[in-house]
Amino acid sequence: MNPPREPGLELDASATRTFFRTRRAALILVAIVSVSTTVQVLATPITAMMAGPVDWPFDISISLLCVILALACVAQASAVLLSDRWPRIAVFATVAVYLLLLGAFDIPNWLIGTYLVVALAQFLLARRVSAGSAVVCLLGVVVAGMGGLFTWAVFYSGDVGTALSFMANEFFRFTAPALGATALGIWWGAQVRQVNLAREQAELARQEHDARVNDARERERARIAQELHDVAGQHLAGLVTLADAAISLAPARPDEAIRLVGEVRNEGRFAAASLAGALSDLHAADAAGPAETTRDLRRAGELVEFWSQRGMPVSFDLDGAVSDLPAVVSTTAYRVLQEALTNAAKHAPGAPVTISVTVTDEELRARVVNQAPGTDSMPVPGLDLGWGLRGMRERVELLRGTLFAGPTPTGGWDVRIAIPIDPIA
Repeated sequence: MNPPREPGLELDASATRTFFRTRRAALILVAIVSVSTTVQVLATPITAMMAGPVDWPFDISISLLCVILALACVAQASAVLLSDRWPRIAVFATVAVYLLLLGAFDIPNWLIGTYLVVALAQFLLARRVSAGSAVVCLLGVVVAGMGGLFTWAVFYSGDVGTALSFMANEFFRFTAPALGATALGIWWGAQVRQVNLAREQAELARQEHDARVNDARERERARIAQELHDVAGQHLAGLVTLADAAISLAPARPDEAIRLVGEVRNEGRFAAASLAGALSDLHAADAAGPAETTRDLRRAGELVEFWSQRGMPVSFDLDGAVSDLPAVVSTTAYRVLQEALTNAAKHAPGAPVTISVTVTDEELRARVVNQAPGTDSMPVPGLDLGWGLRGMRERVELLRGTLFAGPTPTGGWDVRIAIPIDPIA
């Protein structure tokens, strides 16, 4: 469970726990700080004893005093661990240990090493709280430490001037590490906040990316569903209608019925090819790899080649660049060409087809004209249900475009579209 955050904290406790991520790390920190402080605190008496006999001024033995000082150093180092939950308490606990040792044993010069422990606690606080709170806490530490030292000096020396002089001498020793630690903690905290902010922004960007990918996947599924609907509505309805006509003509006109059965076969092939393309798109959308891009006018050459290989004489003329067209315009125009060629193959098999596409800054114009069907492949009147024409018109009008479809004077069929570019660019 995460520790409660104190009022005014700008970073959560996880930033501080980078120092105390495990109990073992905490114990190692306490051991290092305790040993370092103990060595500094005991350096003066041990050096004096090594120099020869000394006049011991304390009522307790030197061995007992050394044990007490070592335990006090351990206690002060352990107080740093409170920074995980209560950083202010940790700072003032380290100051309190210093003042207790000062008041109990009158050894100010021995305790200089404890200043660094106070600075360490101040650093851990400054990296978690705001800069203003860190400065306020630093002032409190300096006032508490130097106030206690001054009070002790007054009682020890009995002279205020001497006490002030002694306090001024110790002021810089005590304040400099704490001030440096505070500045370093504020800088460190700012860096941690920037890293955390960058991580949050990266996570938000990832979530937004995932949402956009899911949205794009749903739109692609909707497009594929619409395409499947178009195939079912157009080709399958044509199959049923052609089959019904063949059945009705079979008793009286068997040759005509056989020809219609052949058209049923061709229509079935067209339907199968269209369904296969739509289902391959669906498979690509569900696969782990990238889905095939939506077909547009950049792939019009493939469409021409497809029908040319199946015996349709197709000529294609392009004037202008289709690569810079808005995607929805290019895709819609491709679908119109696809539908017009399918209808030409269905109603005028073998007849020549001319395709022209013109792109200007203002609009896209496309035209598909097929010649009249040959005498051996005359379409049967009344079999066109109008599914393709209606679908093309709806798609074009959604883009504020116009569509014309009608017979030519020579018996062929003419499909023209004009789609403005600027309103939807």
